[in-house]
Amino acid sequence: MGKTYKLIFIYPDGHIEEVDEIFTVGKDALEYGNSLLAQVQNTEGVINRGAARDIFDEVKKIEPYFMIIEIKGKKQHLVYDSKGR
Repeated sequence: MGKTYKLIFIYPDGHIEEVDEIFTVGKDALEYGNSLLAQVQNTEGVINRGAARDIFDEVKKIEPYFMIIEIKGKKQHLVYDSKGR
């Protein structure tokens, strides 16, 4: 049985999303995670510049990041954490 990879993304507001897509190549998961991270960071930049900033001031924010989990059979383990770059 081959390896697959899943991506878990943590947003600035702290909520966690396990991405539905399962990747067969770790590099694809990494590229997708980096793309999603860039999108979220750009969105945060727009929010922080605009009138919506006041709405979000009360929400404690964290730096967004993602993790890639390798799955082989019933075993799973962390193979990448974007915080540790």
